[in-house]
Formats: sequence, structure tokens, C-alpha cells
Amino acid sequence: MPEARIGGRSEYLSLTPPAPATPTQAVAILALGGLHACTTVEEHWGGGFEDLVKFFESMEKSWRGWRETKSWESLEGELRLVAIHRGGHIQLKVTMRRSALDGGNDGWLAEGDLEIEPGEELTRVARDVAAFAGVL
Repeated sequence: MPEARIGGRSEYLSLTPPAPATPTQAVAILALGGLHACTTVEEHWGGGFEDLVKFFESMEKSWRGWRETKSWESLEGELRLVAIHRGGHIQLKVTMRRSALDGGNDGWLAEGDLEIEPGEELTRVARDVAAFAGVL
């Protein structure tokens, strides 16, 4: 399964497929300007990342626009995506977090926006996410 990359060369969200040793987890990396955040994302109850594929497919099907926000969140809340159609582009708000299990640390939170062009770029992203999830 290939990596899915959403965004451009310097600002992006990448999703790396689960490793054989941890088949229910994937790695998400968010790079925005000087920000570089990485966390492990849990799949949804044995369904893999098919719900993430459906999230991008729904955007691709309505690429001309939609009124409300579209959102997806990983099982444990480590990764959340919120998409807003802004006419000439789609604003994808990415929120990543890592919770600490020890009592003295709350973990961290990173958040930022990526821009996706409706049409060919969105089609490529939807295809890449499907390949990442092993749906293609």
C-alpha cells in the first residue's frame, strides 16, 4: 500500500500505511511551514481506513461545492479532518493530537489548514487515500 499525500511539496499531510507488525495503525505526518507533527492513527474497528476513503469520495462526488462542513475523525481522536468548500478551493483543517498516559503531561495538539483544488487534485487525493487504505 502506498503513502497518501494531501497537499503540496512543503505543506502536506501524509498517511503511511500500517506496518505488518501493527496492522491496525498508520502514521500521519503534518508539515506546515515550520511545523512538523507526527502521530500514530488507529483504524476504525477492523474496517481499516475505509471511512476515510468515503470522506474523500464524498468530497470528490460533490466537487462543485457543498454547504455544510464535512468531517472525519480517527477512532482515538489522534487525527481530525474538516473540509469546507470555498468555491475555487477546499480548505482542509487538520488537527493532530497525542495524548499522554502519564499524570503530569497532557500531550500535544497541532492544527493547521491545507488547500485542495477541486477537480483533478481532489481526484488524485481521493485515489491516493483509497490506495493507502488498500481499497483500490
